[in-house]
Order: sequence, then structure tokens, then C-alpha cells
Amino acid sequence: MSPKVSMQQIADRLGMSKYTVSQALSGKSGVSEENRLRIQETAKAMGYTLQQKHAQRTPTHHLSASHVPNGDIHAQAEISPYILVWIQSTYLEDNPFWGKVLTGIAAASKELGFEHLIVPIAPHHQLGLQMPSYLDPSHCIGQLLAGTFPTQSVISLKQSGIPLVLIDHHEPLIEVDCVLNNNLDAGKMACQRLLSAGAKRVIFIGDDQFAVSFKERWWGCRMALEDIAGPADHYHLKKWQIAYSSPHMLHQMERKVAAMTPETMPDGIVCANDHLALALLPILKRHGLDVPSQVKVIGLDNIEATAYATPALSTIELGKESLGIRAVETLLYRLQHPGRQVEKVVLSARFIARDSG
Repeated sequence: MSPKVSMQQIADRLGMSKYTVSQALSGKSGVSEENRLRIQETAKAMGYTLQQKHAQRTPTHHLSASHVPNGDIHAQAEISPYILVWIQSTYLEDNPFWGKVLTGIAAASKELGFEHLIVPIAPHHQLGLQMPSYLDPSHCIGQLLAGTFPTQSVISLKQSGIPLVLIDHHEPLIEVDCVLNNNLDAGKMACQRLLSAGAKRVIFIGDDQFAVSFKERWWGCRMALEDIAGPADHYHLKKWQIAYSSPHMLHQMERKVAAMTPETMPDGIVCANDHLALALLPILKRHGLDVPSQVKVIGLDNIEATAYATPALSTIELGKESLGIRAVETLLYRLQHPGRQVEKVVLSARFIARDSG
């Protein structure tokens, strides 16, 4: 029998307090619905049941992964067919992008009559992913791998023989279905917007080490400059490499802005995602730079906070819920047509015009 899982272990996995986990699992108020769902899914993935709170009850290890109202998690005598969702644990830390992707997965799974089970993976456990011991692989109809993982992780999951679809990631040397956002076109679209507004000195802010999507968005900006009709030497594109999601991110950004001179001052900035853009806006204001009259700023992803920024952030809408929905649909197609050529589904992007650029 597997050891019991404590609320503290769940809290540590999610980077939350034990109190928040307790409130969510007991159905009490004070926890957002998104966090409640994350906590419940993680609890199920780790083998936790509410019956563990009562000594007279025996914990059950075969669990349903569907969201149950009022915070109650019920053990089932027989588990239904389920989809296994692998995702980096860091993506679950109040990340509005991946939260929406998981919402799409949940909605599509429910509509098709499948359960879904989310398994958060810590950064140091990404190689050689294997089915958790508390799950019965014979009931798993397919797997979704959400986000960027090492190639070895993709290989190990494919070798399991259970159908696999990658979400927002592509492995060109491995025959596996994937569903992607068109990050290249998104970056190009953002830069073209600035160029069409008269910008000639553009800076891209990103982190090559964080995600392939950041690199692709940078490449898109470079493509936009290559396509301009005027003399190339009239336009300048530079890149600020910022350690995204690190404790030093804001400090690095502050130093970059402080070091700008009239000769190096950009008139347009593209940020690899909205988080970077939202962090940049107050820094520019502190240094006396007005957005958009002196410098225009565009983000990517169109998370909800962009509409409430000061000024409201112009951004590129990319698939979030639709990314999760299409991944489940692609998995279903693979189940129905196992011998057909693998597919690469690419979702389109669109510009959301607001006040910042």
C-alpha cells in the first residue's frame, strides 16, 4: 500500500500554504475557483483522498480526475477511461496562460465523455517520465504533454505505447502529434504593428532559455524587419535577454531601462509575453517615459490583466483554452486513426489594439 499523502505535501508541490489547500479540499470559501481546481487535481494526481482525514476509512488509490462540486473528492471502485496530462509544476503557479489551457482540456474531455488527470512534474523530475504507480495504465486512453519538456521525456512517453499529443511544443525528429500557437507569426505581427506606427528602433525583451515559444517570437520580429520596404539601415532591432520568472527579472529590466540614452532610446518594444510587458510599464513610467507617446509597448498572449493595465496593453491574442480543446480533439483523432501520418496543428494569432501601442 502506498504511503498516505498529506496536505502539506500537496501545498509544497504547488507552492501554496497548507491552509489554502485545506480550505480548497474542504469546500470552504476564500480560495479562487481556478486555485481550487488546481489543488483538487494535484491532490488526485498524488493519490490524496478526503477519506485520509478519518482513521476509520481506507484510502483509495484509483481516483477519478474530474472536478467535483463543493470540493469533495470521491474515490471510485472502478476508474473511468482517462486522459493523462503532464505539465511542469511551475506552469501551475498562478499562470493565467496555462490555467486557461487546462480549462480547455477539462471542457473538451468532459464533452467527449472522458476523465482527465493532471500530473504536475517538478523541474528536476522531467527526464524519463513514467506512469505514476497509483494509476492503472490500461484505463489511460492517451497522454497530453503540456509545454516544453526535454526530448528524452517525449521519447519515454511515446515508448509507453499510449497515444501522445504535445501542447505548445514540437519535436521535429520524433513522430508525434502536436498542437501549437503560431508564435512566429505572432512575433512578426507585433513588430509589424510598431513599424507601421512609425517605429524605427525596436527592442525585443525575452529569455531564450525559458521556452521555444520565446525564441520563435523573436524570430518573428526579425522576419518583420527583413520584410520592410525601406532602407534596412534606417531600422534597428535589438534584444534584451531577461531571466524571465527569476528573482532578478525586475532588477535586470530596471537596469536596462536606466542605461538607455537618447541615442539608444527605442520608440517601440515587443515583450515575449504579457507578464514581461506588464512588468515593464511601471518601470518606464518611473524613468519618465510616456507610453505610448515616447515609446510603444506590445505584449503577447492577451491575458486578462492586459485590459486593466495603465495604459491598457496592446497584445497578440494566442490560443489558450482553444489550445487545450484542440489537443484533446487531436488525441481523439489519433485514437480513431492510429495509422495515419502525424499532425501538426497550428492555431492563428490576432492583434488586440489598446492604448500602449
